[in-house]
Amino acid sequence: MNLFKVLLLSVLTIPAIGQEFEISAEQYPFYSMVEWKGTGSILFNRDPSGVTRKVNMTMVSDQLISTWQESFNPNGKEYYYISSENARYIYFLDDLQPEYGKFSLHQISSAGNVKSTSVNLSSTIKKLGFDPGEVTLIDIVTTDKALVHLFRHKNSKDKKYTDFATFVTHHNFLSYGIILGEVGEKEIKEGMLTSWQYVGFNDDEIYFASRMNQNSKQGWSVQHVSSKGVLKESLFIKAPKQNFVALPNTGLGAVGKSYMKSDSDVEAGTLIRQGNKFYLLGLTGPAEKNALQLFELKEGEWKLLNKTELAAEATKKITYFGVFPLNEGVGTRVGNQVIFLPFDTQKQAVAQEFNPLMNFNPSRYLSLKKKELFTVSLPTGDLFFDTKQLNQAGNVKFEFIKK
Repeated sequence: MNLFKVLLLSVLTIPAIGQEFEISAEQYPFYSMVEWKGTGSILFNRDPSGVTRKVNMTMVSDQLISTWQESFNPNGKEYYYISSENARYIYFLDDLQPEYGKFSLHQISSAGNVKSTSVNLSSTIKKLGFDPGEVTLIDIVTTDKALVHLFRHKNSKDKKYTDFATFVTHHNFLSYGIILGEVGEKEIKEGMLTSWQYVGFNDDEIYFASRMNQNSKQGWSVQHVSSKGVLKESLFIKAPKQNFVALPNTGLGAVGKSYMKSDSDVEAGTLIRQGNKFYLLGLTGPAEKNALQLFELKEGEWKLLNKTELAAEATKKITYFGVFPLNEGVGTRVGNQVIFLPFDTQKQAVAQEFNPLMNFNPSRYLSLKKKELFTVSLPTGDLFFDTKQLNQAGNVKFEFIKK
């Protein structure tokens, strides 16, 4: 073997080497961080005495320096991070629960541009026929074109629930709304129908679904809606033959449902719209080996993509269940475990213990590599950060490993 081949072989077998770099916290220590998947990590610092409410943000990405530094002023100490895979903006909300339809928001673009404003949904809600003070918030998500609130109204006299959605468009903060459907209390209790749920988006296609289990019609009624509240398509997707365990949908990730931790919605299989495809994730019972299964809808039929078996004890008395769709697959919380099922049929499931920080760190679902660290997956490589550095004076260190 000649010298050139020896040198080439040596280069090809060198393992990935991480590059460390430091970020300055400026005036105050960093106290928290979130991931904007595909964009980077946002570090936060603010006056620990609380004299000023301003929150300072530092974006860190593969440039090995702070990409931008901006700030926003929440109304109080609390704020709520809302983010979704492939959404063009992220939001920090001062108010998780709109007060008679009104809430304040801080919109952030990937370039670090901040727009702060308040939005009043009351006129939109009234146009749909409801009193803003008599509706219940179910979920909040951000899509490619709009910030979406899912609400529910209970008609105690008729024992019926009406689900509806409002849309605040990113570019001008105008609000729109649409009624998704009405479900009877008896139908929910008997498992014939479920309430409407947000299931995903693709560009300006925003999807909601309700599970139906009546005689021969078993599957999902689906509404495809635009960001201006216009119904584009109604369709029915049949369920597969598998019998899935009914579980409370408590949410996962930086969405409203995760903050509220409501377990009022129970689903036997969760429909997902990711990209331009429908997926289905469900947990089978002991007769089918307690398997978490991920399917893709192809030409009207469900095709199994991936699955993993769970220990029987891990499936007993599950009080938490939620899904977080990513471009690479679906992250799922089952009890105190987070299981990632890749869309790639050649890749295996990744299972690890749930940590609340995972709601703000979706890349952590993808790999067990350096699992004790906050991980940010970027197109060019991975960022790693030890969260023990938070609330400490001085600079903080990141490690970047190229792909």
